[in-house]
Amino acid sequence: MSNEVKYHSGIKYEIFVGIKDKDTYEEKLTVEDFTNILKEICTERELSFSMLTQFGGYPHNKGYTTENSLRVAIIGADEGEVQRLGQLLKERINTDTVMITKTQVEFAYV
Repeated sequence: MSNEVKYHSGIKYEIFVGIKDKDTYEEKLTVEDFTNILKEICTERELSFSMLTQFGGYPHNKGYTTENSLRVAIIGADEGEVQRLGQLLKERINTDTVMITKTQVEFAYV
């Protein structure tokens, strides 16, 4: 018997979302609030995802800010669906922008 793992090629999308409100530059939502919003949207659309919490900083039109941010990783979804998810998160969180990255990956289920 072979224990060889079979890898598949695919695209990994990552959506980076800060949780500061775009109007007040304050964190009105908690990480738990964001998690609930993400879970609701992904469950409705049946998207497989993983979420990581992190801390980041960036310059914007009022200076420089730091904030809690979330990274949502998705493998196996249609690019249009990922872009719609990013737009929905942007609107629901009321943030200035979200960043979506796209990377070719090899993955396996073991």
